[in-house]
Amino acid sequence: MLLLAIVTTERLKRLLSSKRFWALVLFLIAVGSYPFWGGALAGRLVTSKISKRLGLPVQFVSARTGFSGLTIRGLQVGEGDDCLVAVPLVQIPYAVAWGSGTVSVSAPKFELRYHGKRDNISSLMGKTPKSPARVGAAGEAARSYPALDMKGGTLSFVDASSDISVTVEQLDALVEPKRRFRVSLGKVEGTWGKAGEEPAFGAESIVAEGTLEGLRPSSLVELAVKEGHLLPLPTLPLTGITGSLRPSANGETIDILFSGSYRGAKQSLWTATGKLKQPIERANLDGELSLRAERFSLDKIAEVLPPSILEPANTEIDAAITIKLAGKQISANGKLDVARLSFNHEKLAAEPVQDASFQVRFDATVDREKRRLDLTELEGKIGSLVVRLAGNLELAPGKFQFKTGRTLNYLPRLEFSLRIPRTPCAKILASIPAPLVPKLQGFALQGFFDADVHLNVDLENLDALDLGGKVGIDGCQVTKAPVEILTLTGPESIQQTVEVPPPPGGGSTNELLSFFIGPDNPDFVPYEKISPYLVSAILTTEDSGFFKHRGWVSPEFKTALKRNIAGGGFRLGASSITMQTVKNVILSREKTLSRKFQELFLVWYIEQLLPKERILELYFNAIEFGPRLYGIGPAVRHYFGKVPADLTPLEAAFFSSILPSPKRRYVQYCHGTLTPQWERYVRRIVTKMRERGRLNEEEFATAMASTLVFDKGEMTMTEKQCNDWVKKITTQPETEPEPDGQ
Repeated sequence: MLLLAIVTTERLKRLLSSKRFWALVLFLIAVGSYPFWGGALAGRLVTSKISKRLGLPVQFVSARTGFSGLTIRGLQVGEGDDCLVAVPLVQIPYAVAWGSGTVSVSAPKFELRYHGKRDNISSLMGKTPKSPARVGAAGEAARSYPALDMKGGTLSFVDASSDISVTVEQLDALVEPKRRFRVSLGKVEGTWGKAGEEPAFGAESIVAEGTLEGLRPSSLVELAVKEGHLLPLPTLPLTGITGSLRPSANGETIDILFSGSYRGAKQSLWTATGKLKQPIERANLDGELSLRAERFSLDKIAEVLPPSILEPANTEIDAAITIKLAGKQISANGKLDVARLSFNHEKLAAEPVQDASFQVRFDATVDREKRRLDLTELEGKIGSLVVRLAGNLELAPGKFQFKTGRTLNYLPRLEFSLRIPRTPCAKILASIPAPLVPKLQGFALQGFFDADVHLNVDLENLDALDLGGKVGIDGCQVTKAPVEILTLTGPESIQQTVEVPPPPGGGSTNELLSFFIGPDNPDFVPYEKISPYLVSAILTTEDSGFFKHRGWVSPEFKTALKRNIAGGGFRLGASSITMQTVKNVILSREKTLSRKFQELFLVWYIEQLLPKERILELYFNAIEFGPRLYGIGPAVRHYFGKVPADLTPLEAAFFSSILPSPKRRYVQYCHGTLTPQWERYVRRIVTKMRERGRLNEEEFATAMASTLVFDKGEMTMTEKQCNDWVKKITTQPETEPEPDGQ
């Protein structure tokens, strides 16, 4: 044993003193540590090339080499908030060195920002690899590239300049140079437009694939969409969009084939087919697209219909649109047929409309370069009533600022005409569903009606606004009218019911107040017992040409339209006294399109049926003059403790000043005297009365020297209680407006 130990020790000494032994040890250490130091070197080499190419910092957490290739963990392009992409794992085979193999990228997270403060991709523009086409055909054929296999990625893209935002929860890609590529996007969601107004779009999946020549697509890309959704308009949600864009066999066009539904309904209800010609350029598209919604009943989408649609199983829809693209022009024509539609909408009519059938046809062209729409014709037909609209709209360069301060970054110019061809009056009335014109039921008409109205508006020169034409209502004759309308001639009383605010301290629920216009009401005031000063004051501010026109003040429509456009909304009307009488005495007070349509007809007829004095008599005894105050009799007693015949010019001007917002302007009575601002307003009305010959110099001088004094006999509140009551039943009291310069 001792001899064996001595021999072993001698061998160990010789081994340790051998240069070959230590060379072997060093070799083994190098081989064992190679994955670490070799990986670090290779990782730095790869990332430095990426950084040089992109001009962005590129970092990684660790890199190791193995028998098959290089593994990089924690790769990041960009840094901090400017990070472009973060990749947990990248695997690069050694075969990449000679242009083969597959680079695997796992779970990359792309954060792309274009324009704005966090822009991280503008700097990359122009730094992409040179096109292989520049190498030449022979060089390109000889060059080899590795494949790319990317799985489990996500993407977020925001373009601050166009307000586009897109997110992709699942991003996969396979790129095989010289062969094919496939990019798959899963759970795509996006918006474009300003926050709160943006249309939305997305899809369960979007797949793009095609063939490659080197790294470039050698043919048109095929695009497939599954369960997409698009909201081009707030009221037009397209859902279940499935289909494809596919190159045709000859490669000259792209075939379009999509289908989908509305509002999440499960059944496919529309198709979109067509072709786009090559080459496809965003600025100059050439092709045709047909959209078709074959006739179907609305019960197919009943679960997603708004509650205003009634009896959907009874309603059928049929629609078709053809769109042609030619360079920068888009032309479209189409139709919409609706049969037996029943609906109930508070903005349209007070009662449900049953079984309405109508058709719409249109033909239009859009020039994208000129930003111009030419509407050849938009035709609507319901029964025998046909309405045709034609004209053009152009968004010219420039800016327009509304009085509210809001600015348009273009100058709209529009020229439109509306025509109704010559049609028997009786057929027009019979064509309109009865719930839309309940007060016109019982009228019998003869004769013919036609209309031709035009509107020209240029915001660069708003004073040149032109509104005119012909409405041939005088071609109609009434052969029979409802008893309710004929009663207006008198002497029978007419019962009115209005909604009024609760009395002071009476809770928060509005009440109904009934009263008579006529001899059954002790507060009724015949026309001859109304002060002529009151008539003059009201005509001065409300309807200066009352005794000359026939119900409509045509020039005032034009003036009101100018004011509304300049103000950026539609608040100022051109309502004559006859119109106000019809609204207050015959029609209900709901704000519906139905009421407005009936108002136009009834104004025309009332002007034929009643003398002007009777219209004024009805007007003064029907309208509101303050909270819970209807009719001039109670109003004059409340404000001044007298009868209407005894009103002075200054008192008459006060009544004129509180219209059309008598509840809100009741605060003047709460104060016990006019505010200085409001007194100037009232006296300006008196001045207008003199200027228009409704006061002589003596009457004017007396009025201007007098003082307006309220009678407080019916006041049961303190000033504070009164002001609080007005605030409760109205919006905040308004400031003094300018007198209506009629």
